[in-house]
Amino acid sequence: MIYATLEQMEKDWGADFLGDLLPEDVVYADAFAEALAKASAEIDLHLSARYTLPLPAAPVGLETPCVNMAVYHVAVRHTALTTTIEDRYKAAVELLKRIADGKAGLGAEEPRVSTDPEASAGGAAFYSGPRLFTRGTLP
Repeated sequence: MIYATLEQMEKDWGADFLGDLLPEDVVYADAFAEALAKASAEIDLHLSARYTLPLPAAPVGLETPCVNMAVYHVAVRHTALTTTIEDRYKAAVELLKRIADGKAGLGAEEPRVSTDPEASAGGAAFYSGPRLFTRGTLP
């Protein structure tokens, strides 16, 4: 699943800035489509620690990290990396680590765990035998 679009990249970074990242002989749309796919795959690596993939829908909260990671991948490949691009990439990765560790979520699109005590998605169940010892009832 791709978590952001080229239009979102242009909205966040500006089409002129994105165009300046690429050499003259590189096709703009193709380069950024590939970068978005690469960034989305990297996001999936982090999410797979906590979620079943693919997610039912692309969470809005992953658009900006995906865009920033895609810009980073393009800038690194074409030697146009700036401190701002690198800082935004590091912030996106840090957010993904927090999501994977359960310290942050995906917002409204967060997959919910069943609260039904009879249901177990993993198939685990716990049973106990009868009580063998009790307190305060010595013969």
